[in-house]
Amino acid sequence: MKNRYKVAALFFSIVFLVFLPHSNLLNEVEEALSEQTILQKKTESKKLELPKKKDHSQEKAALLVELDSNLKIHQNFAVSIYDINNQESFGLNETNSFHSASVMKILVATAALEEVEKGKINLNSKLGNGTFQYQLQQMINQSNNNSWDYFNNLLGFKREQETADRLNLTGANVFQNHMTTKGVTELLFKLYNGDVLSRKHRDLLFSYMQKTETENRISPAIPADVTFYHKTGSYGGGFHDAAIIIHPKNPFILVIFTNDITGVPESQRFAAMQKAASAAYNYFSSI
Repeated sequence: MKNRYKVAALFFSIVFLVFLPHSNLLNEVEEALSEQTILQKKTESKKLELPKKKDHSQEKAALLVELDSNLKIHQNFAVSIYDINNQESFGLNETNSFHSASVMKILVATAALEEVEKGKINLNSKLGNGTFQYQLQQMINQSNNNSWDYFNNLLGFKREQETADRLNLTGANVFQNHMTTKGVTELLFKLYNGDVLSRKHRDLLFSYMQKTETENRISPAIPADVTFYHKTGSYGGGFHDAAIIIHPKNPFILVIFTNDITGVPESQRFAAMQKAASAAYNYFSSI
């Protein structure tokens, strides 16, 4: 009997000596894993932190003063700027309604290409005296009003307004051909950002917004090696331009609407728009 007790005591001693170190080791491993998990979570948390927007309030205020000084030779004007990197919009008289003239053609082209993407028509379909794609190029690149009429008859103002409403474009009224610079900026950013139209059709539209029939407003202020896309508009006393400028540091959108019937020479008005565009470009070069 005593031998049995001795054997049992020996067995439990061996178990204690064998497993106690391993128990401590397991605890150490668990603690190490726990610390590693905490570090990993901290690292992942850092990765998810969004970069803080830079504060350029003083520079923006100075730019707006300069824009006002440049454009106030007009009876009425509005300008909207969208800083793509900082995702912020600012400007002057942004929600004032203007007759948008041919700038409206960007919205019409967007609605027309949506119908292509729905499969209701294709780029090679006959339209007027040419194909859908030919008339699109003529309407945007050459600002051909006959081509514009073909699309208005094909789509109808109601269908075009539906696109404006769905995209929540500020102050867009297709029936009266009225837009705000803010609304045009919103449309251009949605196109740029891929929120509307496939990349293929967006790029086709943008290709027609280069080397257009009118290059005397924003265009001269943009360096020759910088890519930009734009559409001008003229009606009565209104001279407009709406552009996406792919600035090498800070891409931005600039929309300028002007109206004047007091007889200010066109050359002075275009020069004022160029100065405004130059000021905007210099702002994005400096920040």
